[in-house]
Order: sequence, then structure tokens, then C-alpha cells
Amino acid sequence: MGPLIIGLYLFLILAMGIQFGLLSLFVNESICWLRVLAIAGCWVIFEWVRLFFLCGFTWNPVGLALAASPYSLQFASVWGIFGLSFWVVLVNLGALKAWMARSSRQLFIWGAMAAFPYIFGFVHQSWVEAHTKAGTTLDVAIVQTHLSPEQKEYSMQSPDAYIHPLIQWEQILHALPKKKIDLIVLPEAALPLGAHNASYPLASISGYFNENVLPPLKKPYAHWDRGSWKVTNTFLLQALANQYKAHVIAGLDDRDVSGTYNAAFHFFPENLPYERYEKQILVPVGEYIPLKQWRRFSQFVGKQFGIYSSFDSGIEGKVFQTPVPIGISICLEETFTHLIRTLRLKGAELLVNVTNDAWFPHSRLPRQHFDHGRVRAVENGVPILRSCNSGISGVIDCFGRTIKALPLEKNGVSALCCSFPIRSYSTLYTFWGDGAILGVSMGAIASYFLFRKKKLL
Repeated sequence: MGPLIIGLYLFLILAMGIQFGLLSLFVNESICWLRVLAIAGCWVIFEWVRLFFLCGFTWNPVGLALAASPYSLQFASVWGIFGLSFWVVLVNLGALKAWMARSSRQLFIWGAMAAFPYIFGFVHQSWVEAHTKAGTTLDVAIVQTHLSPEQKEYSMQSPDAYIHPLIQWEQILHALPKKKIDLIVLPEAALPLGAHNASYPLASISGYFNENVLPPLKKPYAHWDRGSWKVTNTFLLQALANQYKAHVIAGLDDRDVSGTYNAAFHFFPENLPYERYEKQILVPVGEYIPLKQWRRFSQFVGKQFGIYSSFDSGIEGKVFQTPVPIGISICLEETFTHLIRTLRLKGAELLVNVTNDAWFPHSRLPRQHFDHGRVRAVENGVPILRSCNSGISGVIDCFGRTIKALPLEKNGVSALCCSFPIRSYSTLYTFWGDGAILGVSMGAIASYFLFRKKKLL
């Protein structure tokens, strides 16, 4: 990506290091519990503020440490990921305080705090499983294409790597099972050429589908061009929905009079009109040129990365209307707590994320992205399906447990098939969102400074 990305990495490292360093100044041998609470509160506010830098930087919250166990993760149903971060800082400073004091009392307090999320999680999970019934059972097929950018889109630098879109389609159809499926999910930007570019001659797709399942030859599915019909990706996806009598969700780039979008489409069986969701949070440089108000800077960035156009942002979340209402997110939107909570408040009983983690190969990004999905499921008490071009595709239940997943290193197009019951329940986090832990954090900080002021007086 060139030298600019190195500059961005250095900025992030410096900014997060300064946050840690500032709070370290308040840690000493005689640290009191009120100061411990204030420091935990400050850390939460620092993590929350990162949501508002450019597109937002949601990665590396320390609360993900509690996602390692399915029991401690249940604490997110009350406070969300920032509540987990508050608890991690609190427990670690409690350990430091017990170590400094060499006190059995302080050691007991620390042990109780460290154990509490696990005890809570065990009780919580047992109670929910005993008092809520599983609903509709879904048969799903999650497609993982596992294509590099050079394989998916033609590049002058790597022309031999390019796989023709029709071959990509053949691989997808070959990977899908020949059995009943209720829902098929394909990843973000699942196929090249966008949603409505009529690029496939109708004759070239003969044999892909039964003729009686093909949608009408009319816009936006097909265009008459120079004496023959040419069809679009939406035509093929609608045919797929018709053939399987299934709901199909797929990510595709799209352009219309309102703008250019990174979008997700929902196709109904029987040629019903499709639904479209437009991605709201775009990645700087990758999807838009940042700081356009600084014209010279944005032109410089665009020139450095060879980017001269941007996607437009969607304006609202959307719940796709299937037998089970589905809240849809694209790529890193899954890591934003407030976006997923909004989908739950709109009635979503199942979350679907379509994504592509191919941009950072041989890194921990896919694993951390997957863990964010697990946290969103627990925060809102709903299961989640993840379909990745490259990453971890899988099925996660409402407790953040992985029901089934494709291995990260799996190569080539594959489909994960799974039958599972939909279980969802209401959570405190969905009720009060991040406002609760932010209120606790600000209250802890205010109490510390108020107490300190009174002590000085």
C-alpha cells in the first residue's frame, strides 16, 4: 500500500501508546479502589472515542480477552464489549493492588472479581437455555469463495491470476449442495462486474439452471444488446433463489441514480422484488478518499493509491424480511456495537455478515473479526452467520458458541452447510446500549476527582 499506510500504522501505535501511558501515570503503590475504577472508566472512554476517528477504529479492545471463554463472554449481554474492557482493566489493576498490599483480603477481592464473569456466564447461559425455546430450524449454505483480489478482478500486474466470472460462477454452483436449503449466503463483493452490468451472454449460462427458474428477461436482470440478450449477476442470483426455492443474500457493488454503493442484496424465491442494503461505514482509501474537504491532501492520497472515485455511504440499517428477520452488515460494520444493536431493535432475530478479509493475509485480522461477531451475537442475544471471501465463515449461536465453521486456511470455493434452530432472547445490552457503561465510567471518574477535591480541602 505504499509509505502512507506505514504512517497510519505509526499514528495508531503512537495514539494508543499515549492513552496507555497517560493512565499509567495514575498507577502507584498506594492506588485506591476509587482510582482503580476511574482508570477503568478512562480506558473505556478512550476505546469508545476511537469509534469517531475517520471511519472509526474498533479493533483491539481489551475486552476481547474475555471472549476466549464462552462463559465470561456472556457478560457482554449486560455491558457490551466496552463493559468487558472495563472489567479487564479493573481486574488487572485489582491484581496489582493485591500484589502491592500483600494482603489476603485484597487477594480475595481480586479473585472474586476475576471469577465473577465466569460464574455469571454459567448461570446466565443455563437460565436462558432453560427458559427460552428454540424457534424455526434453518438449513443454510454459506459460500466462501477464497479468491485473492487478482483472481477476482482483472489486473494488468497479474493477468494470469484472473479467473473469468463465468468460471467463478461455475465453482460456486458446484460447491452448493443438491438438497433443500432455506438460506444461501455469499460474501461481500461476491462476484466481479457489479450487480447490474449485463456482461454474460444468455447462451453462455445454458446448463447452469433449469429454464423454468430463470427470471424475466427485462431490466434490471437483463439487457438487449446488439441482437441478443445479456444478463447480470442479479439475474443469476435470482435464478439461484428460484431453483433452490431459497432466500439468497449476496454482496455486490452497485450503481444507480442515487450513488455508487458497496451493497448487500436479498433475493426472494419466485421472482419477488429484491431488497438492497447499502454499507454505511466505509473504509478509508479502500472505499473512499478521506478528508475530501482538504482538497490537496485528498488528491495526494488518491494519486498515491491510484483511487479517483469513492463509494457513497448508506443512510440506515436494514432488516431483510425472510421467515426469520435478518439484520445485515457488511465487513467491518460487524465491529460497531451501535449498528448491530440498531438492527436488533428493528426486529432482527438473526444477524448476517458478509465480508472479505483477504486484504491482510497471514495476520490475526480474520480471527479477531470473527471474535467481534461472537461478541455481537452475545450482546444482542441472537445467532449470526458469517460469509467471507477470505476469512472465517461460520455459524455462531446466541451465546457466541461456534456451531460450525470453515477452516481459515481452506483454499478454493467451498460451501458450509448447517441445520440449526434459531434461538434469540432479549438482553440488557440491547435495552441500554453503550450508554450504561459510559455512564458508569464517567460516574467513576467524576467520583474520584470529587473525592480527591474534598480530601484536599
